[in-house]
Amino acid sequence: IILLGLFLPMTLQEAYDQAEPHNEYEKYVILEPNQIYTGGLGIYEGDVYINCRGSIIDLDYQNGIWIYADENYLASLEIEYCNIINGGYYGISFSGSGMGEITNCNFYNNEIGVKAFDSTTVDIENSNFIDNVVYGLGIITEHPIVTVSYSNSWNNGDGDYWENCPG
Repeated sequence: IILLGLFLPMTLQEAYDQAEPHNEYEKYVILEPNQIYTGGLGIYEGDVYINCRGSIIDLDYQNGIWIYADENYLASLEIEYCNIINGGYYGISFSGSGMGEITNCNFYNNEIGVKAFDSTTVDIENSNFIDNVVYGLGIITEHPIVTVSYSNSWNNGDGDYWENCPG
């Protein structure tokens, strides 16, 4: 029975729902290495940490992981060591006043790897944007603050990095 459990797919939402708080995070999600998790996730309240430990999040050509915050409901995402693939609209999207840190992640075959708009703040470090349909990183409007360091981007359809690109 234990071996069967290793091969049953789990959604990212299920892993999120099972996660407990830890330190300053309302949800502290540690995924199993070398596993495939399916589906996206909406974060609209609280501080969330996700460590994929090299696992894959296959968005199955649907919505990706989105973070939305405003002055009444603060939200942030710190995510690392993830392979995020096949997002129908984006791999990760930050909107409202959402904040985030992306470290050691790969974005492959998403419409847009990472999308930042509104008044968001996002730090991206040591990540790769590969073969995304439109952009590797799309900064929509002039208001997001996005810092990218030690990252690579190649073979993305309309461009690797775009600032103030059409929404």
